[in-house]
Amino acid sequence: MEIPFNRLYLTGREKEYVSDAINRGGISGDKHYTKKVSRFLEEKFTAKKALMTTSCTHALEMACRLTGLKPGDEVIMPSFTFPSTANAALLCGANPVFADIDPKTLNIDPE
Repeated sequence: MEIPFNRLYLTGREKEYVSDAINRGGISGDKHYTKKVSRFLEEKFTAKKALMTTSCTHALEMACRLTGLKPGDEVIMPSFTFPSTANAALLCGANPVFADIDPKTLNIDPE
């Protein structure tokens, strides 16, 4: 069975938003859309602060540090994942443990 990878999802307004970001003078950093997403997440989840990161890798590294992972801890993760998932755990000295995945969801198979 072929496992889908990086399936493109478009809503139809991407070009409009990218053009708007360019016209506003910022396509990265703490600009209009980053602030908009932060506010949305803070309101949606009643969080004091939502921090945007430059990548999922940075978010995983920050999460591992904030949860207090330490050498010898085990982190269970799906076997179908990017290297950054395991690297984030390894940076804290934790041990990645790979679990089988459900081919329909690509998430950890509870079986």
